[in-house]
Amino acid sequence: MLQMPFPIATYRDRLVSVRRRMADAGMDTMIITMPDAIHWLTGVDSVGYLWPQALIIPAADDLEVRYVTRTTEAPGVDACSWLSDRYFYDIVTEDPVDAIIGQLRRGAGLAGRVGLEDDAFTMLPSTARRIREAFRDVEFVDCSYTVPDARLIKTEAELAYQRRAAAMADDAIEQVLAAIRPGISEVELAGVAAAALGRAGSEHAAIPPMVVSGERSALVHCMASRRTLSRGDVVCIELAGVVHRYHAVTMRSAVIGAPTARVREVAATLKEAHLAAIDAAVAGVPVYQPEAAATAVLEPAGLMPNRCHRIGYSLGVAYPPGWLEPMMMVEEDPHVFVPGMSFTVEPNLHLPEDGFGLKLGETVECTADGPVSMSRLSADLHVV
Repeated sequence: MLQMPFPIATYRDRLVSVRRRMADAGMDTMIITMPDAIHWLTGVDSVGYLWPQALIIPAADDLEVRYVTRTTEAPGVDACSWLSDRYFYDIVTEDPVDAIIGQLRRGAGLAGRVGLEDDAFTMLPSTARRIREAFRDVEFVDCSYTVPDARLIKTEAELAYQRRAAAMADDAIEQVLAAIRPGISEVELAGVAAAALGRAGSEHAAIPPMVVSGERSALVHCMASRRTLSRGDVVCIELAGVVHRYHAVTMRSAVIGAPTARVREVAATLKEAHLAAIDAAVAGVPVYQPEAAATAVLEPAGLMPNRCHRIGYSLGVAYPPGWLEPMMMVEEDPHVFVPGMSFTVEPNLHLPEDGFGLKLGETVECTADGPVSMSRLSADLHVV
């Protein structure tokens, strides 16, 4: 019995949408290897992407999609996807890339313009080189963002999964905040987060819960260490809830004991910038507007040099090692906000010269009536 988060008709509609994009780009065939793209199109749900895999999509709708992966994945492919044309290679007796090339030669083989991912961690340069050398008469074009772009505007069913994931993330953040005390370690707090997510029914996230404290709170993306917390420490927490691989990210900060005047001042400014950025994510405006709104708050306060990264990015289906979708909320990105988009807003700050950093972020949904946060948590600095 199939175990899929959506009806098969949904996947067929997605394939029609992707083939329309292929036609617009003049592609005759597309070779996809990224696990989030394959899952979104087929339902395949596995860490088997650690070995070479390929979803071969002909542009013609009368030709079947073909999937190539190792034999170990066969039961999962049968249980989790609608795919019927599959080739499973034996890693003991077959070279995985040769297996993919062999399947690309099946039938009429490759001809015309073929999409190959230039920007995918699952398409190693050596693999791409061997495929290109095997089909020298083919014109290869980059298709890295063909499927990801098709995923940016989500259906109500997809958003419902994300909202459930956001509720799980909120619960986990609250349990971490309740566990903060002098003497507890960062790894213990990360364990509290992981246990809370598991009890809530969250799947494994593309990035494990991050907890940093004290002077390490300025390290932004460092993982939890064995450092134990002390009075006066700032603590930053970032984690994601996951439902059917749909991620919702939440970030909050706390301080043990009364915050210093500097921590209090920066936290208040960060909250103002954060809320201004959310308010700016209105349908029809360029996606860099939240960045501009946050900058208008942070720049007069002298905090722009302390910004960690972009204000946010699109978020949805994800697998390790990351949860970003391709829409980046920066001036160079051509997208505009559209109802159905979901994305993070996170004007995080690191102040190593002051010995602390602050995280404040959450998943936001663009609606026809304005932006709506998926988190119910206060944006205030939490005081333990």
